[in-house]
Amino acid sequence: MLFKWCFALVIFAAGAAGAGTISGRVFIDANGNGRFDAGEKGVAGCVVSDERTLARTDGEGRYQFEVPAGAATVFVVNAPGTWPVGRWWASIADGKKNQSLDFPIRVENQAGPFYFVHGTDTHLTAAALPLYRRYLDYVNALPVPVKFVVHTGDLIMDGLQRTPAETQKLFDLYNGANRALKPDLRNILGNHDLAGVTNPKVSEREPGYGKALFRQSVGPVNYAWRHGAYHFIALDGSTVEDRTVRSGLTQESADWAIAYLAGVATNEPVVLLIHQPLYPESDGLMLAYDPKMRPHEKRLLAALKDKRHYLTLAGHVHDRGEVRWGRATHVLGGAVSYAWHGLRPYPPTPRGCVLYRADSNRVDRAYLDWAEELSIDVRVPEFTGIVFGSSQAVVGSIADLRDEVKSVELSIGGKSWPAQLIPAGPLNKAFSGVVPITNLVTGVHELVIKAVSGKKSWTESMPVVVYSGSDAPFRATGPAKLRFMLDGEVPPGSRLLFNSRSPGALAPGHYENRTFTFDIPANRLRRLNELNLNFSTPDEGPLTYIKGVTLEYGGREFRDVRFSPLARRPLLPMRFHGPTTISSFVDLEYDDRAMREK
Repeated sequence: MLFKWCFALVIFAAGAAGAGTISGRVFIDANGNGRFDAGEKGVAGCVVSDERTLARTDGEGRYQFEVPAGAATVFVVNAPGTWPVGRWWASIADGKKNQSLDFPIRVENQAGPFYFVHGTDTHLTAAALPLYRRYLDYVNALPVPVKFVVHTGDLIMDGLQRTPAETQKLFDLYNGANRALKPDLRNILGNHDLAGVTNPKVSEREPGYGKALFRQSVGPVNYAWRHGAYHFIALDGSTVEDRTVRSGLTQESADWAIAYLAGVATNEPVVLLIHQPLYPESDGLMLAYDPKMRPHEKRLLAALKDKRHYLTLAGHVHDRGEVRWGRATHVLGGAVSYAWHGLRPYPPTPRGCVLYRADSNRVDRAYLDWAEELSIDVRVPEFTGIVFGSSQAVVGSIADLRDEVKSVELSIGGKSWPAQLIPAGPLNKAFSGVVPITNLVTGVHELVIKAVSGKKSWTESMPVVVYSGSDAPFRATGPAKLRFMLDGEVPPGSRLLFNSRSPGALAPGHYENRTFTFDIPANRLRRLNELNLNFSTPDEGPLTYIKGVTLEYGGREFRDVRFSPLARRPLLPMRFHGPTTISSFVDLEYDDRAMREK
């Protein structure tokens, strides 16, 4: 749609004092030099914004709007069928009048399907740089034409505790490393990307404090971009109050997105991107959120009611999950940083990044592990579950982007069985089969999935806790020391049981990451040891988490292999009436060191 005039929709009142004017044009950069030259055409109908005001270009590609005094981040939302040439945003140091800012874009064919990668929680540090470069190389080498990559927050580790000057060095490291990335990159603000908020030595008046440094060094916080009919809308899930960060869609972000959505046609697909998920506690995946933020999410959902809302993409919890939020799928993308941010070993459900293929009618996705040549995804049995009975179904998928895999083989306990392999959309192949477990003793066993292509093969191993009813003889060579950490309230009447007997009292009270230690005599140890924490609490109250369950035995540390070392497992008694039990299982004969070093 061509406009012969421009207009500006003001979302937040800027105040007259010190206000300035930003003006310029959006134009087709025919010669690719990044500058407007005689004969180059302006682009009508593009949104230009400073996260407060939405201006739309006129028939000649011109725009103009007022900005308040102080810093501003101005960006363009490219028109469909175009793509930015280099600069699509700029940081304005102050609000002086008569600032001029042009945005060059190019025309490109955006018909047909396109691909993009969703990575999240990169948590980059200097020590992690070699592994991060492996991730970038992996994305560059994907055998599909990736148009862009989006990182949904927590780009660095850790701005919250650092000074703005120290945080700047990390952003420089991040931006410098990403120059090797071939597809274009879009970034979302995460809580760890805020500068100095939890550092008491940093003044709130210090330049770069909070979100300011992100806007100066990385880009806007609330913005959008287009590809064909698609609208990608970046949101902010971090509110700073009293030197703390509260999770939930901010009012400013909701206001900007709602204003932007007012100009989105009902037949144009919408993808939302945010760091903290937009839904509350679910299956222990979410960290604490602030209920005060929920009304802004409700307002956003109302604005999406008549839109083609396809997806919401998020991170934050370093886990993978899919739920419905509104009428769309809400995807948690895992963590690019799984290999360096304390979360190894990881289960055989790829969580390094997600590849999407989008066309006019649907979006397909494949979960990828950037450290593996071929990503094999086991859906059943669930990694955190327990296997019972005489046999176990095995179901999963393979991101076979080169169409190489011809067969799949399943094995456990030294025996193998074939699996069925069928296509599952344009990015994946699905496999399914059954393995007997009656010949296995109770304990942890490795389920191995082998994908075969001629003489080439790939394997993925998965430790599973098997309760077969057949206990192997086990004689402990000495005592063990049980350790775990609790965060939250331990109510009166709570019980701790180790192999059905109490190892000691668990005093009621409130604990903040408190480590508990109990001595376990040799005669109480088995091959597979079961720890149960039983709570009996009121129906309302804060969550209590347990993590780091280990047994020190024979000079080694054994753990519940179903959970990564930093996994916080919630007890959810407020959701039910009566006691709640959470269990951990530790096998003293299963050696997971090879998995840790994978």
